[in-house]
Amino acid sequence: MKAYQVVAAFLLASTAVGGAYAADQAAKAEPAAVVAAEKTADKDVGKLSKDGALAFRDMNEARLAIFNADPKDAKTLIDKAETAIEKAKTDDAVFWKAENKLDAKLNQIAEKTTGAAKTATDDATQTVAWLPIDGQLVLGEDFVATPEKAAAIEKANESVQKGDRKGALETLKLADVDVSFSMAVLPLDKTASDISEAAKLIDGGKFYEANAVLKRTEDRMRFDVVDVNAMPVAAHQGKVDAKETTSSTATTTK
Repeated sequence: MKAYQVVAAFLLASTAVGGAYAADQAAKAEPAAVVAAEKTADKDVGKLSKDGALAFRDMNEARLAIFNADPKDAKTLIDKAETAIEKAKTDDAVFWKAENKLDAKLNQIAEKTTGAAKTATDDATQTVAWLPIDGQLVLGEDFVATPEKAAAIEKANESVQKGDRKGALETLKLADVDVSFSMAVLPLDKTASDISEAAKLIDGGKFYEANAVLKRTEDRMRFDVVDVNAMPVAAHQGKVDAKETTSSTATTTK
């Protein structure tokens, strides 16, 4: 597998994303290129769900509270997760897609290295709602640095630091920098159901069972790639009302 070159990590504050993808990216990231974003992604790039990210963080911390034998904290956290996931159901970041249409290579890595469930849904061919909770931009494997492209990347990072993700992407596309947006996603209905079930188990004092349910939820995390270069550039076409275009053929790994 070839290394990713990270342009800019668009991570929601305090979001914890487990699995092979996060570990692989962290190990290969170029520190100078990684910057935090204050806004979620624009719809034409692959929007992230703030409430979905909060729900995932809270359920993860609820598991930790169970491990630390802190039932009061576990209940508080799972209640917060339940509230957040309900809000996420109406988030316009949600997108519909069959599981078998998500990025195959990233999901194969996750399955082999983390023991993730082979399928996150009951039927991998059925179109379901997905909740994107984290993501980052990565350069293509065939990227060759030039003074012009290096300057574009620097300018794009400055835009990201100001919260202008759309401007950053347009800068990269205008400079012909091959870039894609990788997202960590959860099946919305399954996740909401699991959190609700875990909350009931915690209320009933069944902490071991609740932990097992929440682990199952984490194991359902999947990954997808948005082909940023397939999107129209506003500078070329004026105001663009672009739709998400996902690609399972993005050359990010081998």
